[in-house]
Amino acid sequence: MKELKNRIDFLIQNSNGDKHIIEAIKNDKSVAPFSTENRLLAYFLSLGELSFDSYSKLCQEYYERSQKSNQYLYLFDMAPRTFGQTWGEQHIKKLFPEFIKATKENLATRYPNFDGEFDLWIDGIRVEVKACRANSTTTKGSLSSRAYTHDEAVAANFKYHYQQLKPSCCDVFIWIGVCKDALIYWVLTSEELQQTGKLGSQHRNENTGVEGAEVFEGQVFMTEEELKHFLFSEDEILVKVKEKGNKK
Repeated sequence: MKELKNRIDFLIQNSNGDKHIIEAIKNDKSVAPFSTENRLLAYFLSLGELSFDSYSKLCQEYYERSQKSNQYLYLFDMAPRTFGQTWGEQHIKKLFPEFIKATKENLATRYPNFDGEFDLWIDGIRVEVKACRANSTTTKGSLSSRAYTHDEAVAANFKYHYQQLKPSCCDVFIWIGVCKDALIYWVLTSEELQQTGKLGSQHRNENTGVEGAEVFEGQVFMTEEELKHFLFSEDEILVKVKEKGNKK
């Protein structure tokens, strides 16, 4: 929208349009599809200050920018259980089919007592996938209406929340930060997680986060600055999982 408004401002400043009409359009109520911007462009079309070809190009460019900046917005409309329990794992599996889905059947020989403690498995490395959506916590409305772009999340110092973390049950974590225009990936080992000092107790279990417990479950709230040492590009994920997992 910023690029489109800049183009309209240029037309206003460099055209022979009637300033009173322009102000009237700006001050009038707008209802989709007759937005203020669209009516201003229609006015300049009527004056011949804007050709139809130029108008069509502006529309196409705006559409392409909008699609790119909202390409992951659909994930904010996903039900919490579906998003939290299945999307992240399926996303990683789609990127890297080499990962094996952790099930009793698939791991019967290696982990005969497997009971869903981790999500994926590869080369003897147990992997847990978690995802968190970045959104404004100070405004009201649906989750999708509060979704952050990546730049907005960084500016707001957004804290990504990953919960039900069981470091004693997996070797490597893949964390996904979901913004409406970008996906961010962090890969860290169970030891690295505990070394952050950010792992707090999970409220639903009185023994969560208790050092020395056979299985303890915790949660973290961390900013991108705090996670920067674990940041990797999408195409690095598999390599880093193997690299980190094999060092254990």
